[in-house]
Formats: sequence, C-alpha cells, structure tokens
Amino acid sequence: MQVSRRTKFSLAQLLSVVDSPTAYLIFDKFGFEPQEVSSPAGISNEITSADEQTLSELIIEVIETSRTLRNYTSPKYKFDDQFSILEKSLLLDGYLIEDKSIKALDPNFIGFDPVEDALINELEISSLQNKVGIIRSVKASADDFVKAQPDYNGSLTNIRIALETLVREIALEKGFTTARAGNTWGPSLGYLKTNNFIDQKDENALASVYTFISNGSHIPFGFTEAEIVRLGRNMCTSMCYFVIKKYNA
Repeated sequence: MQVSRRTKFSLAQLLSVVDSPTAYLIFDKFGFEPQEVSSPAGISNEITSADEQTLSELIIEVIETSRTLRNYTSPKYKFDDQFSILEKSLLLDGYLIEDKSIKALDPNFIGFDPVEDALINELEISSLQNKVGIIRSVKASADDFVKAQPDYNGSLTNIRIALETLVREIALEKGFTTARAGNTWGPSLGYLKTNNFIDQKDENALASVYTFISNGSHIPFGFTEAEIVRLGRNMCTSMCYFVIKKYNA
C-alpha cells in the first residue's frame, strides 16, 4: 500500500487515542520503538518514518482489529472520530474499508508518491510567488473531504481554486495581463496555449476537468457522493500536478 502523508498522520492520531498499553504492544509487534507511544508526536514520528511494507501491515491490523481497539479506548467517541478520518483519508488514497478489510480502488505504482504528496512537493520547490496559497487550497480540499461532517462541495471548490490559481500564476509570470475582474480562468488558460506552455490537447483536458468539478458534488446514477467527489478531486489534483511539473521542468 502506498498512502499519503495525510493518511500516516491520521493513523498516528487514531493510535494516540487508544490506551497506551495496547498501543505499546502494537508498536512492539511491528518493530517500532514502543516507548514512543507515550506521546502523539512519538507515535507520529515512528509511523511517518516506517517503510511501506511495515506500514501496510500495521494499517491492515488496525482495520481488522478496530472493534477490539475501540474497546480499549475511552471515551469511545474519540476512536470513532479518528477512525472515520482515517477511513476517509484512505479513500482519498484509493483504498476502501469494507467489512473490516481493505481493498484498492486504483492501480498501485510501486516507487511513486501518491499524487497529492507529489503535487505538494513540486509546489514547494517551485518559484511561484503564491505557492503557499495553492498548497493551502490543496490541503483544505482534503480536510473538507475527511472531516467528521464532510463538506464535499467545499472539497471540490478548494481543489478547483488550486487549479485556477496555479494556471493564473504561471500565466502572469509568463506575461499575461488582463483588466478583467473576478475569474480569469479562461483567459489565463488560453494564454498558456498561445504562449506554447501547453498545446491544444492539454488545454482541452484542463478545461474538461475544470468543467467537471465546477458542477459541485452532483451525483450521477451509480455513484455515491463521496465516490464522485473523490473522482473529481483526484482528476483535478492530477491536472495540477501535470501543470506544475511542466512549469518546474
């Protein structure tokens, strides 16, 4: 399993509410430093530095024994809240928890970071002036999806803002100017094609994804709201990664 940094922290938050003796045994079983369960920071440090195989086995164990772990948590609502966040974080990564088991919804590409982590890494090393704002929108989109009461429209709105801002910032850096107030998505995108930063196929793909997520969490037949929002968000995150990767090249 390849999971995002967000999911690792969600797992750490869950284990930090389980009683310490139980968490100690789990850490000892999987080769972590069991003394680190004395603090949430210690748990987080161990999990975020774990290798992929060990982390996968730990996640599977936590899911399969979730009922038992809940019994070792007081008050139990703390476990329920954190498990819900972990479940949604895994869903964003392409893993569905069902009947105390986990299954992959997307192909796994060993050796590659989850697209959200890769996007944030590329933004952080870029020279864009407003990269902090774009990263903030990407993270806000995920937060809206995984919180106890999901804001699915907010999740799509924030990732759309990230794409809008990214395209506009690159266009402005390459000489785009406009007297138009408000949304400059169309002119900015068109300028990037005129400037040969993207070609016609790229423009069509970006415009199609933007239109798709601009409909909000409209639910087509056969989808749950979480499924369609996850799909739209992942498509938009991938397009953001495509754009910033070209910019950094």
